[in-house]
Amino acid sequence: MTLLLTPYQLRFCPARYIHPTRLPSSLAGLTETLDHWRRHRGINAWLLNEFALGIEYELPPMLGGLAFFEQAALEKTLGYLGALLHGHAIRQVLDAQNLRRVHAAIGEAGHRYCLEQLELIIGSWPQGWQQPLPAGELVDCLRQRALEFWLLACDDAPSGFSRRLALRLAPGESRLLVSPQRWHVSSSQRPLAQALCLKIARQVSPQCFHLLK
Repeated sequence: MTLLLTPYQLRFCPARYIHPTRLPSSLAGLTETLDHWRRHRGINAWLLNEFALGIEYELPPMLGGLAFFEQAALEKTLGYLGALLHGHAIRQVLDAQNLRRVHAAIGEAGHRYCLEQLELIIGSWPQGWQQPLPAGELVDCLRQRALEFWLLACDDAPSGFSRRLALRLAPGESRLLVSPQRWHVSSSQRPLAQALCLKIARQVSPQCFHLLK
């Protein structure tokens, strides 16, 4: 999944972008035998119905362009955002076991980025935006948590859009030992949340940043 998505593909072709871990078990065998299943009209129609993906939705202005990022850029952008949203906790990580968890999620370069940008990218963090580092694996967890924040920054993102974006990522929170706190972004904080998302995308995935303009 290296190609950028088109608006038509996002709306009507979920097989084009669904993460393999999200596929219903009934499709598992078919995807192994059908080489071009991601372009199969019948599979796309079935997935639209299976996941109740309504086709009548408006793309959120500006931040909605994340849905068209190529897969690696999408995962890196959300991974780094997720790390920064847990940056105060990551800054306290000194033991080898937890360092390995952080590096498995965002790499050593991502770890350095988080430490360097933590107090610079938006200045003072609003209360509740910095949260404790979850237990367990962090790779999918940080991306999922970042996606939740991104959708809040979008301001009332349509379910048809948010469900499609969620399908592009592996599930993460089902593996957590403790349910995480939920983000809260007030209307007065939303411009700052949007600025945070845009700054990270511009710094981390410059090749896709034009999709957010």
